[in-house]
Amino acid sequence: MYHSNQKEIMKKLLYIAKIALVFFLFGCESNLNVQPVASIDANEAIKDANGLNSALNGLYNDFQSDSYYGRDLFILNELSANDGKRTGTSLDYQQFENHSILSDNANIESLWSSAFGAINTANNIIERATPIEMDEATKENIIGEAYFLRTLAHFDMVKLYGGIPYKSKSTQGVSDEINAARISVEETYNLMLADLLVAKEKVTIEKGNFFVNPVAIDALLARVELYYASYLLQMGGDSEVHFQKALTYAEAVISSGKYELEPAFGDVFTTKENTEVIFQLNYSAQDRNRMSYYLSPISLGGRGEVTFSTSLKNSYKGNDLRSDFIFQDFPTLDGSATSKRVAKYQDTANGADAIIILRLADMYLIKAEAHFMLEGIAEQDKILEAINEVRSRSNDPLVNLGSDPLKTILDERRWEFCFEGHRWTDLVRTGRATNLLGISKNATLYPLPLKEIQTNTNINQEDQNPGY
Repeated sequence: MYHSNQKEIMKKLLYIAKIALVFFLFGCESNLNVQPVASIDANEAIKDANGLNSALNGLYNDFQSDSYYGRDLFILNELSANDGKRTGTSLDYQQFENHSILSDNANIESLWSSAFGAINTANNIIERATPIEMDEATKENIIGEAYFLRTLAHFDMVKLYGGIPYKSKSTQGVSDEINAARISVEETYNLMLADLLVAKEKVTIEKGNFFVNPVAIDALLARVELYYASYLLQMGGDSEVHFQKALTYAEAVISSGKYELEPAFGDVFTTKENTEVIFQLNYSAQDRNRMSYYLSPISLGGRGEVTFSTSLKNSYKGNDLRSDFIFQDFPTLDGSATSKRVAKYQDTANGADAIIILRLADMYLIKAEAHFMLEGIAEQDKILEAINEVRSRSNDPLVNLGSDPLKTILDERRWEFCFEGHRWTDLVRTGRATNLLGISKNATLYPLPLKEIQTNTNINQEDQNPGY
Protein backbone atom coordinates (compact mmCIF):
# COMPACT_ATOMS: atom_id res chain seq x y z
CA MET A 1 0.00 0.00 0.00
CA TYR A 2 1.26 3.46 -0.88
CA HIS A 3 2.00 6.03 1.78
CA SER A 4 0.05 9.31 1.45
CA ASN A 5 3.02 11.21 -0.11
CA GLN A 6 3.51 8.44 -2.65
CA LYS A 7 -0.19 8.70 -3.54
CA GLU A 8 0.17 12.42 -4.13
CA ILE A 9 3.15 11.82 -6.43
CA MET A 10 1.14 9.28 -8.43
CA LYS A 11 -1.77 11.73 -8.71
CA LYS A 12 0.52 14.50 -9.92
CA LEU A 13 1.98 12.18 -12.56
CA LEU A 14 -1.52 11.26 -13.69
CA TYR A 15 -2.43 14.95 -13.79
CA ILE A 16 0.59 15.68 -16.04
CA ALA A 17 -0.32 12.73 -18.24
CA LYS A 18 -3.84 14.16 -18.67
CA ILE A 19 -2.45 17.49 -19.83
CA ALA A 20 -0.16 15.73 -22.28
CA LEU A 21 -3.11 13.74 -23.61
CA VAL A 22 -5.12 16.93 -24.10
CA PHE A 23 -2.30 18.50 -26.15
CA PHE A 24 -1.95 15.30 -28.16
CA LEU A 25 -5.67 15.16 -28.95
CA PHE A 26 -5.78 18.83 -29.90
CA GLY A 27 -2.78 18.28 -32.16
CA CYS A 28 -4.54 15.40 -33.90
CA GLU A 29 -7.71 17.40 -34.28
CA SER A 30 -5.89 20.35 -35.81
CA ASN A 31 -4.85 18.08 -38.65
CA LEU A 32 -8.45 17.00 -39.14
CA ASN A 33 -9.75 20.58 -38.84
CA VAL A 34 -12.49 19.40 -36.47
CA GLN A 35 -13.73 21.24 -33.39
CA PRO A 36 -16.27 19.20 -31.39
CA VAL A 37 -19.04 21.19 -29.72
CA ALA A 38 -17.98 19.90 -26.31
CA SER A 39 -14.53 21.42 -26.70
CA ILE A 40 -15.65 24.95 -27.62
CA ASP A 41 -14.64 27.45 -24.94
CA ALA A 42 -17.67 28.63 -22.95
CA ASN A 43 -16.61 32.24 -23.45
CA GLU A 44 -17.05 31.70 -27.18
CA ALA A 45 -20.20 29.60 -26.96
CA ILE A 46 -22.06 31.84 -24.48
CA LYS A 47 -21.57 35.36 -25.79
CA ASP A 48 -25.06 36.37 -26.98
CA ALA A 49 -28.73 35.53 -26.44
CA ASN A 50 -28.64 32.63 -28.89
CA GLY A 51 -25.61 31.12 -27.21
CA LEU A 52 -27.20 31.50 -23.78
CA ASN A 53 -30.43 29.83 -24.88
CA SER A 54 -28.44 27.01 -26.50
CA ALA A 55 -26.50 26.52 -23.29
CA LEU A 56 -29.76 26.33 -21.32
CA ASN A 57 -31.12 23.71 -23.71
CA GLY A 58 -27.86 21.83 -23.26
CA LEU A 59 -28.29 21.97 -19.49
CA TYR A 60 -31.72 20.34 -19.65
CA ASN A 61 -30.24 17.78 -22.02
CA ASP A 62 -27.54 16.94 -19.46
CA PHE A 63 -30.27 15.79 -17.07
CA GLN A 64 -31.82 13.62 -19.79
CA SER A 65 -28.74 11.39 -20.05
CA ASP A 66 -29.24 7.63 -19.79
CA SER A 67 -26.74 7.68 -16.94
CA TYR A 68 -28.92 10.19 -15.11
CA TYR A 69 -32.69 10.76 -15.29
CA GLY A 70 -32.96 8.93 -18.61
CA ARG A 71 -32.49 5.58 -16.89
CA ASP A 72 -30.06 4.97 -14.05
CA LEU A 73 -31.08 7.42 -11.33
CA PHE A 74 -34.49 5.77 -10.96
CA ILE A 75 -33.49 2.19 -11.72
CA LEU A 76 -30.58 2.15 -9.27
CA ASN A 77 -32.89 3.59 -6.61
CA GLU A 78 -35.42 0.79 -7.06
CA LEU A 79 -32.78 -1.94 -7.12
CA SER A 80 -31.23 -0.56 -3.93
CA ALA A 81 -34.64 -0.48 -2.22
CA ASN A 82 -35.40 -4.05 -3.40
CA ASP A 83 -38.56 -2.78 -5.10
CA GLY A 84 -36.81 -3.47 -8.37
CA LYS A 85 -35.51 -6.88 -9.41
CA ARG A 86 -32.73 -7.55 -11.89
CA THR A 87 -33.93 -9.80 -14.71
CA GLY A 88 -31.14 -9.19 -17.21
CA THR A 89 -27.41 -9.76 -17.39
CA SER A 90 -25.95 -6.54 -15.97
CA LEU A 91 -23.45 -7.42 -13.25
CA ASP A 92 -23.20 -3.73 -12.35
CA TYR A 93 -26.93 -3.68 -11.59
CA GLN A 94 -26.54 -6.85 -9.55
CA GLN A 95 -24.23 -4.99 -7.16
CA PHE A 96 -27.02 -2.54 -6.29
CA GLU A 97 -29.54 -5.32 -5.82
CA ASN A 98 -27.15 -7.18 -3.50
CA HIS A 99 -25.87 -4.05 -1.71
CA SER A 100 -22.30 -5.00 -2.61
CA ILE A 101 -21.30 -2.06 -4.80
CA LEU A 102 -17.69 -1.67 -5.88
CA SER A 103 -16.17 1.78 -6.30
CA ASP A 104 -15.31 1.02 -9.94
CA ASN A 105 -18.94 0.15 -10.77
CA ALA A 106 -19.65 1.69 -14.17
CA ASN A 107 -23.06 3.03 -13.13
CA ILE A 108 -21.60 4.70 -10.04
CA GLU A 109 -19.02 6.46 -12.18
CA SER A 110 -21.35 7.48 -15.02
CA LEU A 111 -24.06 8.81 -12.67
CA TRP A 112 -21.49 10.94 -10.83
CA SER A 113 -19.99 12.18 -14.10
CA SER A 114 -23.39 13.05 -15.59
CA ALA A 115 -24.52 15.02 -12.53
CA PHE A 116 -21.31 16.99 -12.23
CA GLY A 117 -21.31 17.58 -15.98
CA ALA A 118 -24.74 19.19 -15.57
CA ILE A 119 -23.41 21.25 -12.66
CA ASN A 120 -20.57 22.51 -14.85
CA THR A 121 -22.99 23.56 -17.59
CA ALA A 122 -25.09 25.41 -15.01
CA ASN A 123 -22.00 27.18 -13.70
CA ASN A 124 -21.01 28.29 -17.18
CA ILE A 125 -24.47 29.83 -17.66
CA ILE A 126 -24.41 31.59 -14.29
CA GLU A 127 -20.93 33.03 -14.85
CA ARG A 128 -21.36 34.20 -18.43
CA ALA A 129 -24.96 35.39 -18.69
CA THR A 130 -24.76 38.76 -16.93
CA PRO A 131 -22.97 40.85 -19.60
CA ILE A 132 -25.10 39.53 -22.48
CA GLU A 133 -27.43 42.10 -24.02
CA MET A 134 -30.97 40.72 -24.16
CA ASP A 135 -34.33 41.06 -22.45
CA GLU A 136 -33.42 41.41 -18.78
CA ALA A 137 -36.31 39.36 -17.37
CA THR A 138 -35.56 36.51 -19.77
CA LYS A 139 -31.87 36.58 -18.90
CA GLU A 140 -32.55 36.61 -15.16
CA ASN A 141 -34.96 33.71 -15.61
CA ILE A 142 -32.29 31.67 -17.40
CA ILE A 143 -29.81 32.34 -14.60
CA GLY A 144 -32.46 31.29 -12.07
CA GLU A 145 -33.11 28.06 -13.98
CA ALA A 146 -29.39 27.32 -13.85
CA TYR A 147 -29.32 27.87 -10.08
CA PHE A 148 -32.29 25.51 -9.65
CA LEU A 149 -30.77 22.79 -11.83
CA ARG A 150 -27.36 23.14 -10.17
CA THR A 151 -29.10 22.56 -6.85
CA LEU A 152 -31.04 19.58 -8.17
CA ALA A 153 -27.86 17.85 -9.34
CA HIS A 154 -26.05 18.45 -6.05
CA PHE A 155 -29.15 17.22 -4.20
CA ASP A 156 -29.25 14.01 -6.21
CA MET A 157 -25.59 13.39 -5.36
CA VAL A 158 -25.66 14.21 -1.62
CA LYS A 159 -28.63 11.86 -1.13
CA LEU A 160 -26.68 8.96 -2.61
CA TYR A 161 -23.02 9.62 -1.77
CA GLY A 162 -23.16 11.72 1.40
CA GLY A 163 -20.70 14.64 1.58
CA ILE A 164 -19.66 15.72 -1.91
CA PRO A 165 -17.64 18.47 -3.59
CA TYR A 166 -19.93 21.48 -4.02
CA LYS A 167 -19.01 23.05 -7.32
CA SER A 168 -20.04 26.67 -7.80
CA LYS A 169 -17.42 27.57 -10.42
CA SER A 170 -17.10 26.22 -13.93
CA THR A 171 -14.17 24.17 -15.15
CA GLN A 172 -12.51 24.78 -18.50
CA GLY A 173 -10.27 21.93 -19.59
CA VAL A 174 -7.82 20.75 -16.93
CA SER A 175 -7.99 23.32 -14.11
CA ASP A 176 -7.80 23.56 -10.34
CA GLU A 177 -11.61 23.73 -10.17
CA ILE A 178 -11.75 20.04 -11.08
CA ASN A 179 -10.03 19.16 -7.82
CA ALA A 180 -12.67 20.14 -5.26
CA ALA A 181 -12.64 18.51 -1.83
CA ARG A 182 -15.65 16.90 -0.20
CA ILE A 183 -17.60 19.08 2.22
CA SER A 184 -20.00 17.97 4.93
CA VAL A 185 -23.60 17.01 4.28
CA GLU A 186 -24.75 19.95 6.40
CA GLU A 187 -22.64 22.43 4.42
CA THR A 188 -24.01 20.98 1.20
CA TYR A 189 -27.62 21.45 2.30
CA ASN A 190 -26.99 25.03 3.36
CA LEU A 191 -25.42 25.87 -0.01
CA MET A 192 -28.28 24.19 -1.88
CA LEU A 193 -30.90 26.10 0.07
CA ALA A 194 -29.07 29.37 -0.59
CA ASP A 195 -28.97 28.59 -4.32
CA LEU A 196 -32.69 27.83 -4.37
CA LEU A 197 -33.47 31.16 -2.74
CA VAL A 198 -31.49 32.88 -5.52
CA ALA A 199 -33.48 30.88 -8.07
CA LYS A 200 -36.71 31.89 -6.33
CA GLU A 201 -35.83 35.57 -6.82
CA LYS A 202 -34.90 35.23 -10.48
CA VAL A 203 -37.40 32.76 -11.98
CA THR A 204 -40.57 34.70 -12.82
CA ILE A 205 -41.62 33.32 -16.21
CA GLU A 206 -44.03 30.42 -16.74
CA LYS A 207 -42.87 28.22 -19.62
CA GLY A 208 -44.78 25.03 -18.83
CA ASN A 209 -43.82 21.99 -16.82
CA PHE A 210 -40.90 20.99 -19.07
CA PHE A 211 -39.01 23.98 -17.67
CA VAL A 212 -38.19 25.33 -14.24
CA ASN A 213 -41.04 27.55 -13.07
CA PRO A 214 -41.71 29.55 -9.88
CA VAL A 215 -43.84 26.83 -8.24
CA ALA A 216 -41.23 24.18 -9.05
CA ILE A 217 -38.76 26.09 -6.92
CA ASP A 218 -41.08 25.97 -3.89
CA ALA A 219 -41.66 22.26 -4.56
CA LEU A 220 -37.92 21.51 -4.60
CA LEU A 221 -37.43 23.66 -1.51
CA ALA A 222 -40.06 21.54 0.26
CA ARG A 223 -38.27 18.34 -0.69
CA VAL A 224 -34.77 19.59 0.17
CA GLU A 225 -35.97 20.93 3.54
CA LEU A 226 -37.62 17.58 4.32
CA TYR A 227 -34.42 15.67 3.55
CA TYR A 228 -32.29 18.12 5.51
CA ALA A 229 -34.63 17.87 8.50
CA SER A 230 -34.52 14.07 8.33
CA TYR A 231 -30.71 14.15 8.22
CA LEU A 232 -30.49 16.52 11.19
CA LEU A 233 -32.91 14.37 13.16
CA GLN A 234 -30.66 11.33 12.66
CA MET A 235 -27.59 13.39 13.62
CA GLY A 236 -29.23 14.83 16.73
CA GLY A 237 -29.39 18.33 15.29
CA ASP A 238 -32.12 20.98 15.23
CA SER A 239 -34.56 19.49 12.72
CA GLU A 240 -37.75 21.26 13.75
CA VAL A 241 -37.13 24.50 11.86
CA HIS A 242 -36.53 22.57 8.64
CA PHE A 243 -39.59 20.33 9.02
CA GLN A 244 -41.56 23.55 9.47
CA LYS A 245 -40.05 25.03 6.30
CA ALA A 246 -40.82 21.83 4.39
CA LEU A 247 -44.43 22.13 5.54
CA THR A 248 -44.61 25.82 4.61
CA TYR A 249 -43.23 25.31 1.11
CA ALA A 250 -45.41 22.26 0.46
CA GLU A 251 -48.51 24.17 1.51
CA ALA A 252 -47.49 27.09 -0.71
CA VAL A 253 -47.40 24.77 -3.72
CA ILE A 254 -50.76 23.22 -2.84
CA SER A 255 -52.44 26.57 -2.22
CA SER A 256 -51.01 28.16 -5.39
CA GLY A 257 -54.00 26.74 -7.27
CA LYS A 258 -51.88 26.07 -10.33
CA TYR A 259 -51.90 22.29 -10.01
CA GLU A 260 -54.49 19.63 -9.23
CA LEU A 261 -54.25 15.90 -8.68
CA GLU A 262 -55.30 13.97 -11.75
CA PRO A 263 -58.49 12.01 -10.96
CA ALA A 264 -57.16 8.97 -12.84
CA PHE A 265 -53.72 7.89 -11.59
CA GLY A 266 -52.60 6.59 -14.98
CA ASP A 267 -53.15 9.96 -16.66
CA VAL A 268 -50.19 11.36 -14.70
CA PHE A 269 -47.91 9.14 -16.79
CA THR A 270 -49.70 8.66 -20.10
CA THR A 271 -50.61 12.32 -20.70
CA LYS A 272 -47.71 14.75 -20.77
CA GLU A 273 -49.92 17.82 -20.51
CA ASN A 274 -51.67 17.10 -17.23
CA THR A 275 -52.66 19.14 -14.19
CA GLU A 276 -50.49 17.38 -11.60
CA VAL A 277 -46.91 17.47 -12.86
CA ILE A 278 -44.96 20.51 -11.71
CA PHE A 279 -41.65 19.75 -13.44
CA GLN A 280 -40.64 16.97 -15.79
CA LEU A 281 -38.13 16.20 -18.53
CA ASN A 282 -39.40 15.88 -22.08
CA TYR A 283 -38.24 13.12 -24.41
CA SER A 284 -38.95 12.21 -28.03
CA ALA A 285 -38.00 9.56 -30.55
CA GLN A 286 -35.01 11.75 -31.46
CA ASP A 287 -34.03 12.33 -27.82
CA ARG A 288 -35.20 9.23 -26.04
CA ASN A 289 -34.90 7.77 -22.55
CA ARG A 290 -34.33 4.08 -21.79
CA MET A 291 -36.79 3.53 -18.93
CA SER A 292 -39.42 1.50 -20.76
CA TYR A 293 -36.79 -0.30 -22.83
CA TYR A 294 -34.95 -1.49 -19.72
CA LEU A 295 -38.10 -2.18 -17.67
CA SER A 296 -39.98 -4.11 -20.39
CA PRO A 297 -39.42 -7.81 -21.12
CA ILE A 298 -38.20 -8.92 -24.52
CA SER A 299 -41.73 -10.12 -25.37
CA LEU A 300 -42.87 -6.47 -25.14
CA GLY A 301 -39.97 -5.14 -27.20
CA GLY A 302 -37.71 -4.28 -24.29
CA ARG A 303 -34.33 -5.36 -23.05
CA GLY A 304 -35.67 -6.98 -19.89
CA GLU A 305 -32.95 -5.78 -17.52
CA VAL A 306 -35.12 -4.86 -14.52
CA THR A 307 -38.68 -5.41 -13.36
CA PHE A 308 -40.70 -4.84 -10.19
CA SER A 309 -40.20 -7.14 -7.22
CA THR A 310 -42.85 -9.47 -5.87
CA SER A 311 -42.47 -7.67 -2.56
CA LEU A 312 -43.50 -4.36 -4.11
CA LYS A 313 -46.45 -5.81 -5.99
CA ASN A 314 -47.75 -7.70 -2.95
CA SER A 315 -47.40 -4.69 -0.66
CA TYR A 316 -50.43 -2.86 -2.10
CA LYS A 317 -53.48 -3.19 0.13
CA GLY A 318 -57.09 -3.84 -0.78
CA ASN A 319 -58.49 -2.68 -4.07
CA ASP A 320 -55.78 -0.13 -4.81
CA LEU A 321 -56.45 1.14 -8.32
CA ARG A 322 -52.87 2.38 -8.58
CA SER A 323 -51.70 -1.21 -8.47
CA ASP A 324 -54.11 -2.10 -11.28
CA PHE A 325 -52.48 0.53 -13.46
CA ILE A 326 -48.83 -0.05 -12.54
CA PHE A 327 -48.85 -3.84 -12.95
CA GLN A 328 -51.28 -4.19 -15.86
CA ASP A 329 -50.91 -6.73 -18.66
CA PHE A 330 -49.81 -5.75 -22.16
CA PRO A 331 -50.10 -7.86 -25.33
CA THR A 332 -46.80 -9.36 -26.45
CA LEU A 333 -45.33 -8.36 -29.80
CA ASP A 334 -46.49 -11.57 -31.49
CA GLY A 335 -49.98 -11.24 -30.01
CA SER A 336 -49.89 -14.72 -28.54
CA ALA A 337 -49.94 -13.77 -24.86
CA THR A 338 -49.65 -10.93 -22.37
CA SER A 339 -46.85 -9.78 -20.10
CA LYS A 340 -46.27 -7.16 -17.43
CA ARG A 341 -43.98 -4.17 -17.13
CA VAL A 342 -43.94 -1.05 -14.95
CA ALA A 343 -46.72 0.80 -16.75
CA LYS A 344 -45.51 4.24 -15.72
CA TYR A 345 -43.18 3.90 -18.72
CA GLN A 346 -44.82 2.38 -21.80
CA ASP A 347 -43.12 3.84 -24.88
CA THR A 348 -40.57 1.13 -25.50
CA ALA A 349 -40.24 1.86 -29.22
CA ASN A 350 -39.57 5.61 -29.00
CA GLY A 351 -38.55 6.21 -25.39
CA ALA A 352 -40.68 9.36 -25.38
CA ASP A 353 -42.23 8.94 -21.92
CA ALA A 354 -41.76 12.04 -19.79
CA ILE A 355 -39.59 11.65 -16.69
CA ILE A 356 -41.35 13.28 -13.74
CA ILE A 357 -39.20 15.09 -11.18
CA LEU A 358 -41.81 17.04 -9.17
CA ARG A 359 -45.55 16.49 -8.88
CA LEU A 360 -48.32 17.63 -6.59
CA ALA A 361 -48.84 14.27 -4.84
CA ASP A 362 -45.38 14.62 -3.33
CA MET A 363 -46.36 17.94 -1.74
CA TYR A 364 -49.34 16.35 0.02
CA LEU A 365 -47.18 13.55 1.42
CA ILE A 366 -44.43 15.98 2.46
CA LYS A 367 -47.17 17.94 4.23
CA ALA A 368 -48.35 14.78 6.00
CA GLU A 369 -44.85 13.79 7.10
CA ALA A 370 -43.90 17.28 8.28
CA HIS A 371 -47.10 17.54 10.33
CA PHE A 372 -46.32 14.23 12.02
CA MET A 373 -42.69 15.10 12.71
CA LEU A 374 -43.68 18.45 14.20
CA GLU A 375 -46.83 17.58 16.15
CA GLY A 376 -47.08 13.79 16.26
CA ILE A 377 -50.37 11.95 16.45
CA ALA A 378 -52.08 15.09 17.80
CA GLU A 379 -52.45 16.19 14.18
CA GLN A 380 -53.83 12.87 12.95
CA ASP A 381 -56.78 14.54 11.20
CA LYS A 382 -54.49 16.85 9.19
CA ILE A 383 -52.16 13.98 8.36
CA LEU A 384 -54.98 11.70 7.23
CA GLU A 385 -56.50 14.50 5.17
CA ALA A 386 -53.24 15.02 3.28
CA ILE A 387 -52.70 11.30 2.74
CA ASN A 388 -56.25 10.74 1.57
CA GLU A 389 -55.94 13.49 -1.03
CA VAL A 390 -53.38 11.21 -2.65
CA ARG A 391 -55.24 7.99 -1.86
CA SER A 392 -58.37 9.32 -3.57
CA ARG A 393 -57.06 7.59 -6.70
CA SER A 394 -56.64 4.29 -4.86
CA ASN A 395 -60.35 3.80 -4.04
CA ASP A 396 -59.30 2.85 -0.50
CA PRO A 397 -59.20 5.78 1.97
CA LEU A 398 -57.08 5.55 5.11
CA VAL A 399 -58.98 5.73 8.42
CA ASN A 400 -56.08 5.68 10.93
CA LEU A 401 -52.30 6.00 11.01
CA GLY A 402 -51.66 2.68 12.73
CA SER A 403 -49.05 1.95 15.40
CA ASP A 404 -46.18 3.38 13.33
CA PRO A 405 -47.42 6.55 11.60
CA LEU A 406 -44.12 7.27 9.87
CA LYS A 407 -44.14 3.79 8.34
CA THR A 408 -47.70 4.46 7.16
CA ILE A 409 -46.54 7.64 5.42
CA LEU A 410 -43.46 5.96 3.92
CA ASP A 411 -45.60 3.07 2.66
CA GLU A 412 -47.88 5.59 0.99
CA ARG A 413 -44.86 7.17 -0.69
CA ARG A 414 -43.77 3.70 -1.81
CA TRP A 415 -47.11 2.93 -3.44
CA GLU A 416 -47.50 6.34 -5.02
CA PHE A 417 -43.95 6.89 -6.28
CA CYS A 418 -42.55 3.46 -7.12
CA PHE A 419 -40.02 3.73 -9.96
CA GLU A 420 -39.91 7.52 -9.65
CA GLY A 421 -36.66 7.57 -7.67
CA HIS A 422 -37.84 7.97 -4.05
CA ARG A 423 -37.99 4.70 -2.12
CA TRP A 424 -34.29 4.06 -1.45
CA THR A 425 -33.50 7.58 -0.30
CA ASP A 426 -36.73 7.71 1.75
CA LEU A 427 -35.56 4.65 3.68
CA VAL A 428 -32.03 6.00 4.10
CA ARG A 429 -33.03 9.49 5.24
CA THR A 430 -35.41 8.08 7.88
CA GLY A 431 -32.87 5.53 9.17
CA ARG A 432 -35.03 2.54 8.21
CA ALA A 433 -32.97 1.03 5.40
CA THR A 434 -30.72 -1.09 7.61
CA ASN A 435 -33.44 -3.00 9.46
CA LEU A 436 -35.93 -3.23 6.62
CA LEU A 437 -33.41 -4.38 4.02
CA GLY A 438 -31.05 -6.23 6.37
CA ILE A 439 -27.99 -4.22 5.35
CA SER A 440 -25.16 -2.49 7.19
CA LYS A 441 -25.08 1.23 7.88
CA ASN A 442 -22.14 1.52 5.48
CA ALA A 443 -24.26 0.21 2.63
CA THR A 444 -26.70 3.12 2.90
CA LEU A 445 -24.29 5.34 0.95
CA TYR A 446 -22.88 4.58 -2.47
CA PRO A 447 -19.07 4.56 -2.77
CA LEU A 448 -17.32 7.55 -4.28
CA PRO A 449 -16.28 6.57 -7.80
CA LEU A 450 -12.79 5.14 -7.99
CA LYS A 451 -11.93 7.45 -10.88
CA GLU A 452 -12.75 10.49 -8.73
CA ILE A 453 -10.35 9.26 -6.05
CA GLN A 454 -7.64 8.53 -8.61
CA THR A 455 -7.85 11.85 -10.45
CA ASN A 456 -9.03 14.42 -7.88
CA THR A 457 -5.96 15.62 -5.97
CA ASN A 458 -8.17 16.76 -3.07
CA ILE A 459 -9.91 13.41 -2.54
CA ASN A 460 -7.95 10.39 -1.32
CA GLN A 461 -8.87 6.84 -0.43
CA GLU A 462 -9.11 8.02 3.18
CA ASP A 463 -12.02 10.21 2.06
CA GLN A 464 -13.97 7.22 0.72
CA ASN A 465 -17.26 6.32 2.40
CA PRO A 466 -16.82 3.74 5.21
CA GLY A 467 -16.86 0.12 4.13
CA TYR A 468 -15.54 0.67 0.59
